[in-house]
Amino acid sequence: MTQKVEFASPEWLKMLRNMIERYIALSPPELELSICEVFTSVPAHLDRNGDGIIAWHCRIKNGKLEFRDGAIDDADIKTVADYAFILPFARTKIEPGNMAEYQAQQAEGARRGLVTHEGDRSKVPAAFYGMHNELADLTL
Repeated sequence: MTQKVEFASPEWLKMLRNMIERYIALSPPELELSICEVFTSVPAHLDRNGDGIIAWHCRIKNGKLEFRDGAIDDADIKTVADYAFILPFARTKIEPGNMAEYQAQQAEGARRGLVTHEGDRSKVPAAFYGMHNELADLTL
């Protein structure tokens, strides 16, 4: 059994990077996609920069992955979320039975200013769809 790791920790980010590399291999070779996630009000023990933020981004092009710390403004898909708000979502597998509730809670978070989603999610290849649930199984 694979050990679970704390959400947005350095170990979690490493696991995410490795997972994205595996999913790229399942995607069309012409895939070009950039993703950015920013988590605000992070716990002090995860706050490496002293600003209360953990951010990562990646760029995928020609089957290659560039994965880095920090936020970018030109991502195809970008999410900015309060850490405490998004944590339960990171641990929840998305299934047909809970999709409506998941979406309703995300909408409520957006209404309250706790999460924003930007970009064209249709750019995400079908091969990536299982990544969230796989990651949820490994997230503390």
